[in-house]
Amino acid sequence: MGFPAVATILTTASTVAGKALEASAERQQARAFNAAADERRRLAENQAGAITHTALENSRREQRNAQMQLASARADAAASGILTSGTAATRERDLATRLEDDINNRTNAALQEANTIRSQGAYDALDLKTQANQARLRSKGAWLGAAGGLFRGLSSVDWSSDR
Repeated sequence: MGFPAVATILTTASTVAGKALEASAERQQARAFNAAADERRRLAENQAGAITHTALENSRREQRNAQMQLASARADAAASGILTSGTAATRERDLATRLEDDINNRTNAALQEANTIRSQGAYDALDLKTQANQARLRSKGAWLGAAGGLFRGLSSVDWSSDR
């Protein structure tokens, strides 16, 4: 085997090693993207869960406060001698409706925010999973390139030469 054959074999080995390293790096990147996607999804779910829990707790607390405000309004009306029919009953009903609407609006806004966070987390995780799949495909491409380089290099060597 002469110098050109040895040089070809060494060049081929170098190319194959480089492609193998590239494939390994792409595979590691795919794992990192998958781990990041799982972490992003977990963080979004935790944040959304905390917002949901807080919203429901605030709703319960606000409903208790609304009941106390209604009781206070009834007591004021009774203390002033206003009958519980007519204007006083209408005011009480309006106050109850307004308080309930305010509570529902705040709770719904918080729950919508939680759903937005969940959706954004799922979208971000999907994007990271897509990047992981692309890295995995690049890794496979690098391995195929390494195999092709090996076959190309070995086929270009003149094995029958006695020099």
